Amino acid sequence: MVRIVNGAMAELLAPGEQAGPNWEVQGVDLVARMAAHPEGINRTATISDMAGDRSVDHYGEGTLPNPPGLEPVLDLPGQPMSGDVHWQTISELGDGVWMRASAKLVRRGNARCGRGWETLTILKPGDAPLSEEMRFAVMFVRLMAERMRQMEVCSIAFEQPDGTLIERSFLPDGRPLPKLDEQSKPVRIRPLADATAILNP
Repeated sequence: MVRIVNGAMAELLAPGEQAGPNWEVQGVDLVARMAAHPEGINRTATISDMAGDRSVDHYGEGTLPNPPGLEPVLDLPGQPMSGDVHWQTISELGDGVWMRASAKLVRRGNARCGRGWETLTILKPGDAPLSEEMRFAVMFVRLMAERMRQMEVCSIAFEQPDGTLIERSFLPDGRPLPKLDEQSKPVRIRPLADATAILNP
């Protein structure tokens, strides 16, 4: 199974063609956009309420709630990070399993760059065993976390015609990560208070 996971990770993180100059100024400065929101950066988040693929990402000093009734099944030791953006995320993996993580990111133009996570926890319903699919997902996340500690990845938000935002990923030299981008989903900037309803439907 480890060989399968390693192969999947290699494909996911395979870079595309070399980027042109000033790649980091394309797209949207998401941090500035959220800071300019009427609620301010400390009370906003980017949110996906897509059933089965919900997520909340916060770049301020607020606190993300956990969905109720969960217990940790994987809690990776953290590593200290430096950066000017404090990022927190909680995302749905499936079957009631969620991933919660945090990191400090460095801004480069419109890009937010970091190496791994400060904290990463997988949470599952306390009264349910993990399915075979979710056991594979947990192993993938654990090995991915180890890999990501060794490489820097940058993200840039791109605004879509309907007003949603899509994240695109790049290496520090500007080469895109197209397979990783296929995992992106549209999000909207919303008040952080909306996170509770999204995480507790």
